[in-house]
Amino acid sequence: MGEPVKSAGHSTLRLFSLATKAAAVAAGCLLASAPSVASAADEQATCLVRNIHAVHDQRPFDPQLESLKPQLTRPPLSSWRGFQLLDKQDLSLTHGKASSFNVPGDHKATLEYLGAVEKDGKQRLRLRLQIHDGAAKLLSTVFVIDNGGTVLQAGIKHQNGLLVLGITCQKPTP
Repeated sequence: MGEPVKSAGHSTLRLFSLATKAAAVAAGCLLASAPSVASAADEQATCLVRNIHAVHDQRPFDPQLESLKPQLTRPPLSSWRGFQLLDKQDLSLTHGKASSFNVPGDHKATLEYLGAVEKDGKQRLRLRLQIHDGAAKLLSTVFVIDNGGTVLQAGIKHQNGLLVLGITCQKPTP
């Protein structure tokens, strides 16, 4: 039947473990220098969610959206000429617990804080956004933003225009 295969023992397991860790780091899944125990502040984030109506008509730019103007007026949103804030909601997120918020058009959404990652001394937040229309899931995505940064999510049609979510999140300072 042949000779038994000799195992390399721990060295094979260690190489596999290192390769797995390298792949995870490349995918942005591991912290560069993660503390072994997270503090309460590490387990929380605060987010401001803005529901924005984008239209093709030239309208005055809503002054409440001035901080987002650079993002809203360049591609892929530059074809939209008018932006109006419909509503804004403050969310306090706890790691692993989804918080719900309303989206115009009878949609429901959840935002979940998945933790912080650090790369090159820059702290970033991982979040999961889901949007539902009744039982149908319209969107489910995980994204990473700089601490204090904003992400725009667009795509739902709304009153002859487009609905844009402007999500700004940060971790509380210890």
